[in-house]
Amino acid sequence: MAVIIRWVSAILAVLLGLPSLIGAVFQSLTKLGYDERPVAAIEENFLEGNAEFIDEASAEYWSAGYARRVLTPEDIDETRYFLGGFLKFPAQEATGVVDELAVRAVVLDDNSGRGAAAFAWIDGVGFMNADIKEIREKLGDITGDGKLISIDVGSTHNHSAIDTQGLWGNIPKSGRNQDYIDSIIEKTADAIREAYNSRSEGTLYYSAKACPELFYDGRAPYSIDEKIHLFRFVPKDSGKKEIYITNFGGHPINLGWSNTELSGDFPYYIEQAVTENTDADFIFVQGAIGGAIHNNMGVENGIPEELTSFEKMKEYSKIVADILADLAKNGEAVEPILNVRHEQIDFEVNNFVFLLAASADLCNVKAFKEDGKIYLTSEVGYVEIGKNIKIIEAPGEILPELVYGGFYSAEEAFNGTEYPYEGIATCFDEDDEVLVFGLCNDAVGYIVPDNDYSSSGAEGHYEETVSTGSNSGTAFSKAFFELLEVWG
Repeated sequence: MAVIIRWVSAILAVLLGLPSLIGAVFQSLTKLGYDERPVAAIEENFLEGNAEFIDEASAEYWSAGYARRVLTPEDIDETRYFLGGFLKFPAQEATGVVDELAVRAVVLDDNSGRGAAAFAWIDGVGFMNADIKEIREKLGDITGDGKLISIDVGSTHNHSAIDTQGLWGNIPKSGRNQDYIDSIIEKTADAIREAYNSRSEGTLYYSAKACPELFYDGRAPYSIDEKIHLFRFVPKDSGKKEIYITNFGGHPINLGWSNTELSGDFPYYIEQAVTENTDADFIFVQGAIGGAIHNNMGVENGIPEELTSFEKMKEYSKIVADILADLAKNGEAVEPILNVRHEQIDFEVNNFVFLLAASADLCNVKAFKEDGKIYLTSEVGYVEIGKNIKIIEAPGEILPELVYGGFYSAEEAFNGTEYPYEGIATCFDEDDEVLVFGLCNDAVGYIVPDNDYSSSGAEGHYEETVSTGSNSGTAFSKAFFELLEVWG
């Protein structure tokens, strides 16, 4: 009976939504009816970051604070929630709960007096810039010079979480449950506020390990960050917990296409292992996962083949937790230098699927028309921690070659052209550590190099179906290199 109800409701959603769907298709094809650039809305609750960068520490210690909030809704048995990440018809509805969804927040301050930076990552497939700006608005009383000068919110890109974008409902009906989005906004702001108010002094350590066996790139040319990165904050006060900030790239899709239950996937189970062994607080920050960067859960990593995908994910999480335990023993102290800067970026939207999603109001994004083209405005960010840790903040699933290099040549690329920029990491020194904080401050889909972009659905080009369009790569590269010219 439940299956029948799902099919009937999905078909009704399509039939009732046909007029709006037809209107959205017409608008997308003709580019009529778009508003002009919404300047006020774009500028509202955008935080630039530090007015000036520093090269030398002015304090002996860092300060850091942490907080966590559970996002799993209590009314899961009474309210329809759609899972985000796998496009199905009928849309995949949540039928139960395996473990917790959460938002984890950490605030870092170099005690230079210029202000602190907040980083919060949500268990969800993606979180839109307009929703993130609402989080910032709720924190306006602790935002500004000497307070929070940066509030960065990202998503883990979990495919076993509730749809936080709106793309995974019974189209043309959005999959967004606004009450749930409002609860995420409230809880994330609350977690950031607690993390800010609970800061204590201590030492920040950094360590990383190359683990190529734990990841694989699903799209050529094969470029990937093979490292697991760990920032470990050790407070001076023995009564305070340590904080583990972990960063690497991998799609949390390990419960599979047929799953209907909510789960935090590997970030949750890594957290469980870390907190059981160390009594530390934990946050996972997603990395560069464009090109379908996945976790390798094969037998070569000691994971038995006969296990279910869920069981393999739990074993994988234990492996990562063990690596983090080793990294925690070997970290090097990082000088308290924190530089943060953001710039806004326009992405031209010429992918019909993305245009249609925007026109049909599936997700909280407002496209606008300028000079005959359709755009949306997002953000890029640049963070320096210490003297040689450089962090690129990307508002989507960025293909790693845009950062680390390894582009297709003109002869190899789909469009037969060279990519006009180098990988961003090439502009840093050899001893710099270059990290990516992915799906940060927006979720604009895959950011693909222009020279290998195909809108034809060609084999090996799935990512283009969930991308703003053919210029997403150069838009990102151009914006970031311009940002580095001033602040790098």
